[in-house]
Amino acid sequence: AIENFNVIDDKVKTQKYLSMSNVQLKKLHQMVEKLLETATLDSENLMLKKDTIDIVGLIKKITTKHQLLTEKQLTFSSNVTNKTITVDAFHFENSISNLIDNAIKYGGEKIEINVNVVLNFVEILIADNGSGIEKNQQEKIFDKFYRIPKGNKHDVKGFGIGLYYTKKIIEKHQGVIQLTSNNQNTIFKIILPNE
Repeated sequence: AIENFNVIDDKVKTQKYLSMSNVQLKKLHQMVEKLLETATLDSENLMLKKDTIDIVGLIKKITTKHQLLTEKQLTFSSNVTNKTITVDAFHFENSISNLIDNAIKYGGEKIEINVNVVLNFVEILIADNGSGIEKNQQEKIFDKFYRIPKGNKHDVKGFGIGLYYTKKIIEKHQGVIQLTSNNQNTIFKIILPNE
């Protein structure tokens, strides 16, 4: 538009078109990143860069960041004040963000995020008080490109790889992810070895 309609002299229009271009470039970048990540997840080519981090502080920070972007109520709690574990902070943060983002998009008005140290494990729970995920959908939810068919819920754009990505990253950290859901809530639980 800037090239074809000679709007360079119109600062308002120029800014509008530049803003639109910026948004589209960010979306394109995100799509490319997601597809590249997905392509490497099934292979051994995805090399994790693990560092020792405070998992309580990291997840508290992620929760705070998401709270700023929504009017839904997010609460964070932990049975310890800090806990260091060895993870790839970039991929691990993306995985937790995916779960919280899904709870905001598809869940209820209240979302609880918990980090608990239990015996030799670190448990991370992301729970919401939404209407849940139907039983016949629960086993498919971690499949690549799978999206729950829910009418107008697909107004929320996505590629159906967020949960697939999350599961693969958790597994690459020798952890497991579990789903419990009924018509009153949905709970994702990540269990990691307490290193």
